[in-house]
Amino acid sequence: MTATQIALAVLAALGTLALAAASLFIFLELSAIHLPRLVAPAGLAEPEKAAALDAWLDELERREKFNGTILIARDGRTVLQRNIGAADTDGRPIGDRTSFNLASVSKQMTAFAILLLEHEGKLSTGDLLTRHIPELRRHPDVTINHLLEHTSGLPDYALDKALARRLEATAMLLTPDGLIDWLAAYPRVPDFAPGEREDYVNSNYVLLAEIVARVSGLSFADFMRTRVFAPLGMRQTAVIDRREKEALLSDRAFGFRKRFLHVGAAVRFDLTPLDGLAGDGNIYASAGDLVIWDKALRQGVLLPAETYARAYRPVRLSNGEIVQEKVLGETLQPGLGWNVQDMPVVTSYGRWQAFSNFYRRDLARGSVLVVLSNSGFFVRTAMIGEQLAAFLSR
Repeated sequence: MTATQIALAVLAALGTLALAAASLFIFLELSAIHLPRLVAPAGLAEPEKAAALDAWLDELERREKFNGTILIARDGRTVLQRNIGAADTDGRPIGDRTSFNLASVSKQMTAFAILLLEHEGKLSTGDLLTRHIPELRRHPDVTINHLLEHTSGLPDYALDKALARRLEATAMLLTPDGLIDWLAAYPRVPDFAPGEREDYVNSNYVLLAEIVARVSGLSFADFMRTRVFAPLGMRQTAVIDRREKEALLSDRAFGFRKRFLHVGAAVRFDLTPLDGLAGDGNIYASAGDLVIWDKALRQGVLLPAETYARAYRPVRLSNGEIVQEKVLGETLQPGLGWNVQDMPVVTSYGRWQAFSNFYRRDLARGSVLVVLSNSGFFVRTAMIGEQLAAFLSR
C-alpha cells in the first residue's frame, strides 16, 4: 500500500469515527429530551385524571427524566407536590422546602422591586440610567424603562466568552462594580438606539438590581429580604450569589450534571465566576414560596395589583410595534419578566448552569404550575411544563 493509500485509509477511518461520534451525540440528545406522553381523555373525572398524572410522574422518575420538584396549586392551596431526585451530588433528597436557583425567573422579582420603589416615589422608570449610575455616561439615553424592557442596546456580559475566560484565569468574581466597569469600557458601540429594538440582555437586570441597592441604601439581597420576601412569609427565598452566604437558606439545591454530558458520575454544575451578580438571576426559592408570590401579586399585598399590572403588558418599541420573540417554535410577547401573549395566563422560564425552570400562572383561575430542576436540560424542563399545562387545561 502506498503512502497516499495509507493516508486516504486513515482519513476514511477518522471520518467514520467522526460520523459515529456525531450520530451517538445526536442519539443521546434526542433520548435525553424524549418524554412519555401525558394524555387523558376529555371529560375524565378528577380521580382518574389525578391517577393518570401520578402514573406519568412515576414514569418520569423511573426513566430518570426529571430531577427537581413539580407543584400544582389552586387559589393559594397546593393540590400536588412531587419531589424527585437529589438536591446535590451527595444524594441529599429534594424536599418541599428545597430552594432552587430561579435563573431568569428572578427577573420578574427584580422588576417588582423597581415598580415598588417607583410606587413609593423613590425613582421613576422614566429616569435616565445615568441619574442612578453616573459611571455609565457613555449611555446617556438609556432609561430604567429600557432596562426593564430589554430595549437598552447594552451588551450581554453573560455571552462574552473573553470576559468569562479572563475571570477564570484570574480567579476573580464579577461584581456589580466590575460589570459597570466592563460596560463603561466596552469597545463596541451599541447595535441600536434605546427603544429601537428588543434584545434580551442579562446586563439590564443586573443594573436594575444595582439601582435598587443605590436608591434604597441596602444591598439588593437585603432589600429583597427585608422589603419583599420576609413581609410575604417567603422563608425559603433569598438572593444567593457567590458573595452571599449559603446559610441564608436552610435547604438549598446545588446544580449538577453527568460528567460526560449524558453519562458518567454526577459532578457539580453550579455557580461560576460570573455569579458575583444578581437581579438577572440568583434568586433562590422553593416551589411553595412561588405559590405565596403568586397570591401576593394577585392580591396586591405589597404593591397594588393595578400598579403591578404593567408587568403583564407587552413591550412596545419606540415606534409602537409590539415585541415578539421566537422561542422553541413558539411566538412570545414579553412583558416585565413574563411572557404575556396568552393573557390571562403568564409564564416565565429560567436556565443557568444545571438549573432549568418553568413557572405558569393563570390569573383568571388562580392556578399555579411550578417546575424547578437542578439537574435538567432546559428544553426537557420546558417540555415537561408545557405538557403539564396542556393536561391541566383540559
